[in-house]
Amino acid sequence: MLDVGRKYLDHLLFMQEYELAGEVCKKVLGTNKTLWEEEVYKFARVHELRKISRYLPQGHYKLDSHIYEMVLFEYLQLEPKGFLDLVKEWPPDLYKVSAIINAVLEHMIKSDMADKDIVLEALAILYSHNHKYDKALALYLKLKHKGVFEMIQKHDLYNVVHDMIEQLMDLGLEQSIAMLSEKDKEGKGKIPSNVVVAKLEHNPMYLYLYLDTQEKQEVKSSGIKQYHGILVRLYAEYCRDNLLPLLKRSDTYPIREALNICKTNNYIPEMVYLLGRIGNTKEALSLIMSELKDIQQAITFCQEHDDNELWQDLINHALAKPEHITYLLQRIGMFVDPRILVERIQDGMEIPGLKFSLVKMMRDYNLQVSVQEGCKKILVSDFFNLQERLVSLQSRGIVVDSSSVCACCDQQLMSSQLVSRIITFNCKHSYHELCLPTCNLDKCPICSTERLPEARSIL
Repeated sequence: MLDVGRKYLDHLLFMQEYELAGEVCKKVLGTNKTLWEEEVYKFARVHELRKISRYLPQGHYKLDSHIYEMVLFEYLQLEPKGFLDLVKEWPPDLYKVSAIINAVLEHMIKSDMADKDIVLEALAILYSHNHKYDKALALYLKLKHKGVFEMIQKHDLYNVVHDMIEQLMDLGLEQSIAMLSEKDKEGKGKIPSNVVVAKLEHNPMYLYLYLDTQEKQEVKSSGIKQYHGILVRLYAEYCRDNLLPLLKRSDTYPIREALNICKTNNYIPEMVYLLGRIGNTKEALSLIMSELKDIQQAITFCQEHDDNELWQDLINHALAKPEHITYLLQRIGMFVDPRILVERIQDGMEIPGLKFSLVKMMRDYNLQVSVQEGCKKILVSDFFNLQERLVSLQSRGIVVDSSSVCACCDQQLMSSQLVSRIITFNCKHSYHELCLPTCNLDKCPICSTERLPEARSIL
């Protein structure tokens, strides 16, 4: 049957039925390596190795590596797309990868290929098979092929891509930022943040996207806090909505530099917060009243800082506008003496809703006085209760028995061999009178607590 099969194969090759001949090879030749190689050479003579490529053994038994290399060479010269498919499909142990790489490089030098990108992609895969990942990544980036991200993750190439970070972000922003944000088992970045910041310092947009992502992920950690100064500048340029929340929750950015950035961009709410933080509350209040014209925010600002001079400044700003006076009359009574405002209102000024505002002001002030009186009563009551408890505790007796020791000499206080008076202080430390300095019998040497007026002396 083998002889008949081989004659049938010869007949098919003679009739140029190469596809069918390749299929028959698999059925006729089985696992006979020698016969396989003889038939492969017949296909090679007529340049039809491509027809038999899919039927070549690839499992637990395989042919010599030069057989598979012959097939790859033919694909490279005649059908680059098929060459790429085979490189992706065939495991690299079927052939000598370095030999194929050299053949590809030589072919690229000698011929002007129309399908150069296809061959370069295959070459990148071959470099990866040969563990030359830097060359493979460089080719992927040159081709703008997004398979580079899969390769980085698959082969753990995070240490190799430090010089390629900006190119990777050009290729795919979301994938790059996700890759740059990956953590190892210890929770540290697989690519250190200082490396990323250094590589992106000349590309502020990419740096903003990276740091913003890190900040959202690490709001409760200190990993990115060292870059808050940079992030303030980037938020001011690319995302103002995130600027004020960052200024409020962080304390690791240079305040003066942040203030200058806000002044340059005329960001008033941010300037108000920073001025208040550095103690320049008067300028902050002036900005609120002159630029923001928000009397409610001004009251809140004065309430937060609780400064009488600041309230005076607010009143000065409000006196020029009757509607502001109305608003203050209705709300100032809970925080300061409202007479300060009333006495400074000019005679004859028309104030809308004055009657209602005065009534509300008096109610608020009376409520404040009432609350203060109630608190005073509670405090006085608590004071006397605690004082009585303290006196009671200090009037109790202190037990001194045969097991008690002197806090100075560590010997028993009561001993037939030692005749000395025993002095016990209110702190419950006991001493032999002979152990205490004669100049300091009124204070415990350990805690310096004054002795009780009725300190016990025991013979």
